[in-house]
Amino acid sequence: MPHTVGFFIYDDFQTVDLAGPLDAFAVANDLLAPQLAYQLTTLSGDATVVRSESGLSTLADTTLVNCEQVDTLVIVGGRGCQAVILDQDQMTQLQRLAKRSERVVSICTGAFVVAAMWPERALKLSTHWDFADKLAAQFPHVVVESEKLFVQSEEVYSSGGLTAGIDLALSLIAQDYGATLAQRVAQYMVMYVRRSGDQRQYSSLLTVQQTLSQRFQNSIEFIQNNIDKPLSLEMLADEASLSPRHFRRVFTEKVGVSPMRFVQRLRLEKAKDLLCNSELSIAHISQLIGFGSPSLLTRKFTQEYGVNPTQYRDNFTMETQQ
Repeated sequence: MPHTVGFFIYDDFQTVDLAGPLDAFAVANDLLAPQLAYQLTTLSGDATVVRSESGLSTLADTTLVNCEQVDTLVIVGGRGCQAVILDQDQMTQLQRLAKRSERVVSICTGAFVVAAMWPERALKLSTHWDFADKLAAQFPHVVVESEKLFVQSEEVYSSGGLTAGIDLALSLIAQDYGATLAQRVAQYMVMYVRRSGDQRQYSSLLTVQQTLSQRFQNSIEFIQNNIDKPLSLEMLADEASLSPRHFRRVFTEKVGVSPMRFVQRLRLEKAKDLLCNSELSIAHISQLIGFGSPSLLTRKFTQEYGVNPTQYRDNFTMETQQ
């Protein structure tokens, strides 16, 4: 029997929150054909057309009242989630379906609806980083994981914003049918990497890219293109056409960490991607990211994340096999 996945949508839902995970499950069906892995359906509060934030009109397959049961109930995000919380009839139907489901999934701000569904449960929830403080303030009974891509709290799964929903869908596919299929789905969807849940929603690079002038952007581009090579403060300062002392001072003021600390963060983030998405040895990875020796990578990685590279890879493998 295929696993039934029901996506709850409502006026002013976020299109990517629906389309991204939905397509991931659909690709899994294509890759396993003629076997049907997932029976996919969309649910709404009534039989009328639902409009997304972007104006896309969607007619759901069925209504909450007419849906008896789904194996996985997915609540997508969007600015309309607050109206859903105030609609007692919809909340009652969602709670009914949740009790009959094997797992409940929220995408992005769908976490607000999930938090409202269980006011007595201290769930751990992820949401879009820009809404994390609001979620914590509105629902103090939940524990908000503001940086993680996705988290599991008993039978409840939640993801960060937008494309993080695809990462969560891939993780669920890995649980259901194995990591190999999940990786094939990611490749088919032309995703650069399949990210683990405890990775941050945004990288050190994305955090600072929009705040730096062109000369500092040049230095960062130089780091990216030469991450496998020895890098020095003098080399980075030269790319910005500044003296090393002035470059270090201004860079630290704008970014919040020193240039060489920033280089280390980028190297460690690349190491995490390679650990999760390749079978390369620790020694090989240490060469690719510019640490040189595996012992240096292990020491820096453990200091940053609390586990060594091997443990991190093993944890990711266990996560995808659960």
